[in-house]
Amino acid sequence: MATNILGHLPELVKLLISLTKEFHWIDNNGQRGRPYTYKTKTIVNAFIVMVYFRLKSIRSLARFLISHSYWTKACGFGSKVPNYRTLSRRLSVLDKPILCFSARVIQILARYHLISFRIISTDSSLCEAFGKKTHKNHPEIKPTDKDAQWGWSQARDWVFGYKLHLTSTVLTAGKTLVPIFWKITSANYHDASLFIPLMEKVLLLAEKSARKIRCSLGDKAYDINKNYYFCHDRKLRLITPVRRFKHRTEIYLKERCKKFVDSPKGKAVYQRRADNERLFSQLKDLFLIDPLPVKGFQKVQSYLSIVCLAYLLGVLYNHLNGRSLRAIKSLAT
Repeated sequence: MATNILGHLPELVKLLISLTKEFHWIDNNGQRGRPYTYKTKTIVNAFIVMVYFRLKSIRSLARFLISHSYWTKACGFGSKVPNYRTLSRRLSVLDKPILCFSARVIQILARYHLISFRIISTDSSLCEAFGKKTHKNHPEIKPTDKDAQWGWSQARDWVFGYKLHLTSTVLTAGKTLVPIFWKITSANYHDASLFIPLMEKVLLLAEKSARKIRCSLGDKAYDINKNYYFCHDRKLRLITPVRRFKHRTEIYLKERCKKFVDSPKGKAVYQRRADNERLFSQLKDLFLIDPLPVKGFQKVQSYLSIVCLAYLLGVLYNHLNGRSLRAIKSLAT
């Protein structure tokens, strides 16, 4: 990737130019009879513009590209610009290529020693769905997003929408905070059911990056036996508050975790779990994900993946250009 700042161009344009020219996307057309009219990287560029400029719908993005030729060229489009239907259709199938590309960016961040896999943290956050909500007392009201569900959290009570399950790094000396892997579900999924699928992907990514995971932090929602056994079998420690019951002896892994969390060292390590919550707060503050600007599970899945990718690319770009790693908001100015 280019390491020089390109003159007077806005930072987001420089990031897009770096993405378009230096990273090579593979357009996997599958069983399609003909190749895509627009390359995957240019479509992703367009949605990164949508994310950074907080455009409120895909239609807004389509109109933005038509009326702003400067940004159209920055994304990599020629004289022909995709319309709303094309952008909507392509967004539905972007999740897998974005996850693959995000993994490559994370490996580069690890190579530059900007992140550490030693301690990771897993949590989830509710994202409100686009449009009208369903209500049991008013069955005549049809929800705008039929894939969304009601979910509850202690911080927000009931929310109609989706849940972003995310594993991130934590802030340690000389290391920054980034999302490593994520999964999107409807809001009614319990956190514990996604812990092992997330950890499997994170462990694979750590192995490819030649790094080892020592501790996995989580809140009490992840305090179930199979999660302890999964981590123990892979030589890492799950650190989470253990539910306490009178006259009940837990498995030895839970008892060991309980003693560690109660120790001064354990308390200091567990405090880093708040970094994951800080990342969610930053994503929601910087980008438009609560409420979401798109509807339908596939589009929401791809959009939230683009948000995470945009954050990762911003961190990498800032490092390569001598900027503060967490100065993401200024990229669009």
